[in-house]
Amino acid sequence: MKFEIDATVRRRSGFVLEARFSCDAESLGLVGPSGSGKSTLLDAVAGIERGSRVVLNGVDCSEVPLARRNIGYLTQDALLFPHLSVRRNLSYSPRAGPVEAVARTLRIDHLLDRMPRHLSGGERRRAALARAIASRPRLLLLDEPFSGLDETRRRDAMSLLSEIRRTFQLPLVIVSHWADEIIGLTDWAVRLEEGRVVAAGPSASLLRGGEVQVDNYLKGHVTGPGRLDVGGVELVAAIPEGVGGDVRVAVYAHDILLGTREPRDLSARNVIPVTVLSAPQGGETVLLEVGPPPLRVLVTREATESLGLKSGVRAFAVLKATSFVYLGAA
Repeated sequence: MKFEIDATVRRRSGFVLEARFSCDAESLGLVGPSGSGKSTLLDAVAGIERGSRVVLNGVDCSEVPLARRNIGYLTQDALLFPHLSVRRNLSYSPRAGPVEAVARTLRIDHLLDRMPRHLSGGERRRAALARAIASRPRLLLLDEPFSGLDETRRRDAMSLLSEIRRTFQLPLVIVSHWADEIIGLTDWAVRLEEGRVVAAGPSASLLRGGEVQVDNYLKGHVTGPGRLDVGGVELVAAIPEGVGGDVRVAVYAHDILLGTREPRDLSARNVIPVTVLSAPQGGETVLLEVGPPPLRVLVTREATESLGLKSGVRAFAVLKATSFVYLGAA
């Protein structure tokens, strides 16, 4: 989706947002410190804050009312209609189609006939996300969608949203304080500070010191105790005893090592021949893409240059079995 945004918002408190940028991205991330204007910019795109120029794929939405912009918006609070069942919440929009497929994808199909008061916090959040997707929006806005979740549930939710983005081919705009959420789920990012755009570019290029926890999400089939087939590559992974069938796992990009020679006599259980698929330029850190299986590996610029890691180079990816986090059945 092509974004052209020229947002100006003035608050009575004295805060002023003046954000101008354009980009062409499947998904867009908004990052920056608290109070920098991320949520305000999201409101401007949605049409809650009027007076801003918002052009999406060449269509000027600036004068289009909120209700007619066909934009889904998931705020930090899962605001379900308390008097309607989950099913009726999902089908509330006049544009909503059959809701069962969306509910299955978000693993809430067994909750369709419950009332919101009988849901846990995580279930309410998934139901609110399902309602936004069921309305068939042209764009989905997400304001810190994983806030309040513990680390395992957060990574599980990120994996699920990544799957949703692919399944429904739905452009996203995500506000987050977490670099791994932005890099894992978006391809372009805008950094705001004090109501101004201070940086914009490919999501990985906006990395700063300490912002290095970037996940890989993998689907595989359990072939035996602690063994997983991922796209024809057998991996040794720490998955719960007794688990079988198709599963999802995650591994941080900085937990993967790369070498241009095959290492031997290691405690790490996985040494995988791979090919470097992309090696972006710029920045002190580089998020390489290698495969198969498809993996993102975070390395320093110095290491990339000294090892000659560029597109087409053969290498070996090294992963410990304990680096994998089991996220549940696929």
